[in-house]
Amino acid sequence: MIKFKKMHGNGNDFIIVENLTNIYSLPKSKIIKMGDRKKGLGFDQLITINPPKNSKHDFYVKFFNSDGTEADMCMNGVRSVGAFLWEACLAPKKQLLLGTKSKPVLVEPTQSKKVKAVLDMPSQEVIPKAEAKFLEKYGLRKYKFINAGNRHLVIEKKKIFSYDLDELSSKLRKRKFFTDVNISLFSKHSDNLELRTNEAGAGETLSCGSASAATASFNFNNKLPLKIISAGGELSLRKINDKLEMIGPAEFICEGVWLRN
Repeated sequence: MIKFKKMHGNGNDFIIVENLTNIYSLPKSKIIKMGDRKKGLGFDQLITINPPKNSKHDFYVKFFNSDGTEADMCMNGVRSVGAFLWEACLAPKKQLLLGTKSKPVLVEPTQSKKVKAVLDMPSQEVIPKAEAKFLEKYGLRKYKFINAGNRHLVIEKKKIFSYDLDELSSKLRKRKFFTDVNISLFSKHSDNLELRTNEAGAGETLSCGSASAATASFNFNNKLPLKIISAGGELSLRKINDKLEMIGPAEFICEGVWLRN
């Protein structure tokens, strides 16, 4: 039996399991069963909260996609972890530093039901020439390759909702370089951005926090918040020196016990 709570961050849904008061075995086969939206619980990611590996961190967080693979980062997920810990009284309702596979993230409660997360500003990386030529075959020229704790290919398009993102993602991920890359489409609209993301290991989600951070990182033009709108809702992002601040929802859906092996 595995106790869990289901949450969502801007429509990005999670099963959260705390490995603090209990230690659960979660092999890949079990994660896949739990992630099945017809025969299991269904989720974009399963998240486990673990004791810290670093003495400077409060907890260590692991993210698993619905196909059982491990993800490096999930910004909607870390906000949900903060809300989980405060609601369960597993941590005082104040700033928490969460360790992840890629980099630590600071989470902080707000006066509303939303949660603030702060991380290092995502960095732009150069795509090898062979990969750039590969993208050109599909008519892709206006894009950025960003590391936001995990890797993102962020493509600018005028009409993102009429584009077949699943087909594009499937084609690109046949090439080894893009296998674990999240693929996003964005369009600019005055003071906000619209965004769609196909996450490696999970498919298209209603929102992707790290993709939002990646996209915002090269679209800031002042100190005012930048709104990123996805199918699941809205995130507010702001650049503060060399850090990126994200504020968005982290909401509880239900809780229960997984009974299957």
